[in-house]
Amino acid sequence: MSELAFAKSFLSSLDSRPIKLRADHVFDPEQVGLRLPYTLPRLQPPHPTMPKKTQQVQAPGASKSITIKVKSARNPALEFSLPNAPILTTTVQDIKDAVRERVSDAHGNPVALEKIKILYRRKPVPGTGKTVAEMLADEPEVLAGGKEVEFGTMIIGGAKAIDAVEPPSEVVEEQDIPKPAVGPSGAEILKTDAFWTDLQGFLEQRLKDSEEAKRLAVLFKSAWSST
Repeated sequence: MSELAFAKSFLSSLDSRPIKLRADHVFDPEQVGLRLPYTLPRLQPPHPTMPKKTQQVQAPGASKSITIKVKSARNPALEFSLPNAPILTTTVQDIKDAVRERVSDAHGNPVALEKIKILYRRKPVPGTGKTVAEMLADEPEVLAGGKEVEFGTMIIGGAKAIDAVEPPSEVVEEQDIPKPAVGPSGAEILKTDAFWTDLQGFLEQRLKDSEEAKRLAVLFKSAWSST
């Protein structure tokens, strides 16, 4: 038999056999021979559990505080300080309230809170609920307490500073004679629009909600008018 005929017969015999093994094919261990055992890779040791972070509770009076200096260079020229302000609880709203107590508009009425802007490093601080600790998050040396931090303020539309009134002394001298009140009093004051505007401003300061303060002021005025 020639080599060419042998090659053809060998290839024809291979064609009759399946190319792939069937799914249920089983090897005979005795015929196949001994195989090397397959060992699974070692498992990585489990990571240790992280310790739970416990929030340290400060004792009463242990809250760190700073001195807040509020300054406005123009319209109005205003400068005052808030000593011993807790950095964790003092918010932008508290600083706005302090500014609002010291200024008034051209008609002597309280300035709306929306017009008062608080600046830190010459940039407006958004919102009203942000605390001093959040504003000074990048200054750990200030967060340690005992420092003085300066904030700027700006009032849209302008305002005028209210002259500071010295608190009355606890000891009243005998020669001091009380001066009679000047201007309207009693029911005459209730008839003025300034009284109801001041009442609405007081409610806004306490409630921190302009819409609710306006509703209550209208309700009080209507109740008084009905009487």
